Amino acid sequence: MLLFEVSQQTKISISYKWIQQIAESFNAVQKLKGDWYFSLAFVDQKTIKQLNKTYRGKNTVTDVLSFENNQKDFVAMPADKNYLGEIVICVSQARVQAQDLKCNLSQEVARLLVHGLAHLSGYDHENCSAHKALQMLQFEKKILLKLGIWDIFKFEADPQNY
Repeated sequence: MLLFEVSQQTKISISYKWIQQIAESFNAVQKLKGDWYFSLAFVDQKTIKQLNKTYRGKNTVTDVLSFENNQKDFVAMPADKNYLGEIVICVSQARVQAQDLKCNLSQEVARLLVHGLAHLSGYDHENCSAHKALQMLQFEKKILLKLGIWDIFKFEADPQNY
């Protein structure tokens, strides 16, 4: 089972049930054994820009950041809990992208959350070969297909646009 906690640091109307459905679809594809946990934060542009600068050295707003549980003292979790990490989504950036993609905010948040979960599972698309980037895209596609929203996103043909 994949459990999660949500921190709304900025206003967003996303149902808990939709986030749960995304998590279940991810878990069905990833096939995690036992109980796993991740945290999700919805933040504003100022917050994500600061996080991006601090942790990635990029002084820009981004749509989603993910922080794997591979850092010493990242989060103190009980020994019987498996922690994937934290995903941070910039709500205003997600709104802009949803408008650009001609989808609703819930669908774009689903794409961003799936993208973050893929990173927490060890996938990458930036510091790797085109083949590895394509593997990440294919992994995300399986989850978005389960959610019934893959056809909204048109970047399948060219992982370089991804």
